[in-house]
Amino acid sequence: MLLRCHKAMLQTATEPLYKTLIDNNCRELACLHLSRAGLTRFKTYTMQFKKISIGFIIASFPVISLAQVGNSYTLQGKADKPATVTLQYNVNGNTIQNKGEVKNGEIRLTGTIDTKVEASLLVSPSTVGSDGAGAMATIIHLWLEPGNISINSLDSLQKGHGVFSGTTLNDESNALAKEKQSITGLPDKAHDEDIKAIVIKFIKTHPASLVSLTELNISLSRGIPDLELVEPLFNGLSADLKGSPLGLEYQKKLIKWRTVDVGAIAPDFIQPDQNGKPVKLSDYKGKYLLVDFWASWCHPCRDENPNLVKQYELYKGKNFTILSISLDERRQDWLKAIKEDGLPWKQVSDLKKNNQARAKYGVQSIPDNFLINPEGEIIGKSLRGEDLNKKLKEVIEN
Repeated sequence: MLLRCHKAMLQTATEPLYKTLIDNNCRELACLHLSRAGLTRFKTYTMQFKKISIGFIIASFPVISLAQVGNSYTLQGKADKPATVTLQYNVNGNTIQNKGEVKNGEIRLTGTIDTKVEASLLVSPSTVGSDGAGAMATIIHLWLEPGNISINSLDSLQKGHGVFSGTTLNDESNALAKEKQSITGLPDKAHDEDIKAIVIKFIKTHPASLVSLTELNISLSRGIPDLELVEPLFNGLSADLKGSPLGLEYQKKLIKWRTVDVGAIAPDFIQPDQNGKPVKLSDYKGKYLLVDFWASWCHPCRDENPNLVKQYELYKGKNFTILSISLDERRQDWLKAIKEDGLPWKQVSDLKKNNQARAKYGVQSIPDNFLINPEGEIIGKSLRGEDLNKKLKEVIEN
């Protein structure tokens, strides 16, 4: 899953945790990191992507609850160095923080929790590094639930690779992470397939685990997922999980994704071009059309643009064109990127944070695209690099 490196800075340790994840080039984009080792899901210095996750994936964690357990929790561990620790999570739209400091070589946070939630632990100062742009801290993912949660080493957290244990969800998450970590030395594509197989196996063998639902929602549902894969996995989860807030949210996504799956008629939309002229998707009926979602701040998108230019030049005389939809909010950045990357086809954007075309197509990460035939039917999705080249050759030249 790894391709590009992006820096993310923590502006201050007192701002809401997820608002502080600001990429130098992505500005206000909150970056989701699924580490290749699987030991942590959030880091604040090095983040690597093939896609940039968009929307509100980590603006705040949705509450993931199965029952009101009304119990206490203790989070504790030892440390050799001074540090301030902030535990943060979200319940019913409210951000809750529990702060503490290392005392006598130990950190201990206690509280009560009436549900089970994904949370994050902010450890400051961090030993990950700083580029002088702001105070650095490390953000680590964990499950917050009643019980005694142990930190293997606070010093390891400051380096961004801590492990939590002692409660069911954290132990399950660790077991999955350990298996993911065992996959090394493979090319990216082979590695991704092996990781996917591990996640699928875990979900099937842990149908009542919140870890399974989270992995399904994040690891297997980037971009527009394979519905033949994710729907049966979701249907195999326990009734409690499917009826949880995250489960209900995922069901809504499934409904949306069905409308833009291969074989469906592409939903029409209207977006203004660079000159403010409205452009309809249906204007392109009768052509092979690649609907491309991108943004100026998305490095993987910009990396893919040269290949799009090459394919456009190759097939533009064969009833093929591209329609690019930018998720930029700043017009000058959008126009500058179009010029820099030499994109000759039609460019559109409503320059809104929640782009209407993006919402209609259920796009969760970019770059992403949909290949549409002259009859308006979706015949391919999420095609990049050689996969896109092969598909275009297959449908246009044959």
